Amino acid sequence: MIEGTFLGTSSAFPTAKRNHPAFYLMINGERLLFDCGEGTQRQIRKAGLSPSIDYIFITHWHGDHSLGLGGIIQSLNMMKSSKTLRIFGPSGTGNGIKNILLAYKFYNNLALKVISLNAPKEKIILNNNTYQISAINVKHSVKCIAYKIEEKDVRNIYIDKLAKKDIKPGKFLSRLKDGKDVVYNGIKLKYKELTYLKKGKSLAYVTDLRYDRKIIPFIKGVDTLIIESTFGEEFQKSYEFFHLNIREAMLLAKSSCAKEVYFVHTSQRYENDDSMVKSAAVLYSKLKCNFKYSFSNDFDKFVV
Repeated sequence: MIEGTFLGTSSAFPTAKRNHPAFYLMINGERLLFDCGEGTQRQIRKAGLSPSIDYIFITHWHGDHSLGLGGIIQSLNMMKSSKTLRIFGPSGTGNGIKNILLAYKFYNNLALKVISLNAPKEKIILNNNTYQISAINVKHSVKCIAYKIEEKDVRNIYIDKLAKKDIKPGKFLSRLKDGKDVVYNGIKLKYKELTYLKKGKSLAYVTDLRYDRKIIPFIKGVDTLIIESTFGEEFQKSYEFFHLNIREAMLLAKSSCAKEVYFVHTSQRYENDDSMVKSAAVLYSKLKCNFKYSFSNDFDKFVV
């Protein structure tokens, strides 16, 4: 199961309602943080989440997406964390972390593993028994990465069918889950008859970028899409600013075929202005979209 919490949904300027970008993901007991803007630690506390992070994925090194990294590293040191913190980011991330450790006056005893990425094509960067994470370069004013999380399919057993055959669950049934037939008391149990495949869920985190349809194959078919919509439709210079307006974000969301879409990275100009929300409703109808969407707020949660 994938559980997400938005810790920061603003763009360059944090506001009274929205913090700098950060997104917290729980998947199969592991804690993943995507981006780490200023104040992320406090947001984690306010959300009632564990500060013991396993992985951090930085999209790019603009301050609004990375200013909280020093604090996270310092706190994990003070907690005497014994596990390795793995930090992923675009090319140059190794130097960025090195500079943080040099700039801040604290002793680092934390086991850090930094992975710098360059992914002109979709690239698997993390792969374990239950999920995998892929990355791809996107077009922004600095090197920037989009991420995709995919649960692996799981083969489950029809317990009711076993009961009808008077077979009690046991370790031997693990072979069925591996897609292999089993002989039990002289009876052949066929995995195709007694198991079913539960498809894993998927999520893409895409921010910051200018409009480019080349991202579509990467996000195509995900269950949930988190995508920036920095500006309203009226802002015609979004491409020059290396960001999306709501029309461009809505077009990419439609092309992804996602079931659920969350728009984030909202400019401070819309703090007390609902014009983007109204515009989105009109666009949604005009473009004949059929996904569920919302403009995310800090501390909003969801389950995929």
